[in-house]
Order: sequence, then structure tokens, then C-alpha cells
Amino acid sequence: MEWGVNEWVAVGSAALALASLVLNWLVVRRQTELQYETLRAEMDSDVIAWAHEAIDSVAKASTLARGRGAMYPADEFRRLAHETSQKLSAIADRGRLFFPNEEHDRHGQDKEAAFQGFRPPILDSIVFACGRLDRMAADGGPDTESAEFLTKCRRLLVSEAQNAIDPRRRKQMLNRLAVGRLDDKTSAFKVAADLGEAMEALYPGYLLQRRDAAWIAAREEMARRRR
Repeated sequence: MEWGVNEWVAVGSAALALASLVLNWLVVRRQTELQYETLRAEMDSDVIAWAHEAIDSVAKASTLARGRGAMYPADEFRRLAHETSQKLSAIADRGRLFFPNEEHDRHGQDKEAAFQGFRPPILDSIVFACGRLDRMAADGGPDTESAEFLTKCRRLLVSEAQNAIDPRRRKQMLNRLAVGRLDDKTSAFKVAADLGEAMEALYPGYLLQRRDAAWIAAREEMARRRR
């Protein structure tokens, strides 16, 4: 079978149409991914801002517990504790906009819609911190037990916020887009090791693991593998 000009033109047109279809599909796919990342970044930014305020407030509660009677006289402690407690309560409620209760259709049907169901752990950390601060007496010396409890609340909060934001995924995305700081040859691990060793020299036993040259090399190798 011999093909004439018309047949070859038809085949060429079909090939161009197929190539155009594939190119358009790739462009649309890329735009969709970009839109998703943009929306995710906006949502993450809101959660990060909320988490910053929550972490600061729980840390403030812990500081009040450790400084009761020493840094904060009874009247000042009572005022600051009241302010911090009210702030924690408001932060917990704002957090419900990001972290709704679970099983809302099976528990707490007599409550308002946002309060039906079971609180997620990230909100528990704030509610429990608020409750502990509310129940602390203004008189007395440093409340180490309450301070340790509040520290555990803060750690739970940070861990759950990190799970929600997934900073490792964000870091991978930023690495793909990175165009600056590529010529910075300073090892952050070396600087961190020097700081850690300085603390060890001042306070023997401070470091759980000495930060020698082998430690620096191992950390830098791990960082290279993640890139």
C-alpha cells in the first residue's frame, strides 16, 4: 500500500494532535499539583501560626509553675495565671477549626456541634494544660510537679502539630525549589557540635552523646541522603 500526500498529512496531523494532548495533560497535571501545594501551604501556615501561639502559652504556664513564689508573688501569679488560662481556653477553641472532634455522630450529642465527639490529642494537650494551671494555688513555692506535667503537654502539642504539618514533606518540596544558599559551605552540624561541646565543658555530663568529628560526619552523611 502506497501512501499519498493526503495520508501522510493525516498521519502527521494525528501525531501532532496526540503530542498536543499529552503536553496539555502534563501542563494540567503540573498546575493541579501546584494548586494543591499552594492550598496545603496556606492551610499549613494557619496551623503553624496557631501552634506557635499555643506552644508559647503552654510554655508560659510551665514558667509560672516553676517561678511560683520565687519569681512571681502570689498576686502577680494569680493575675498571670488567670490571663494565661483564658488564653489557653481560647486557643483550644480556635484549634477546633483545624482539628475537629472525632466520632462526632456517636458521642456528646447533647452538646453544641463543634463539641460533639472526642477531642483529638493535640487539643487535649491544651485543655489539660489549662485545667492544671487553673487548679494551681497562688501561694507556695515552685510547683515542679505541675511544671513537669505542663512540659509533657507541650511536647504532645509539638509532636501532634508536627504530624499535622509534616515539616519533612515541606522540606523536601522546598529543596526542589531551592535556588539560594547553595554556595554556603558552613556546616551547621559543626557549629552545633561546637556549642554542645562548650556546654559539656562547662557542665560535665550535659551531653548524652559527645559531638566529635565522627558524630559530625555521620550527621552530614544523613543530611546528604535526605536530599
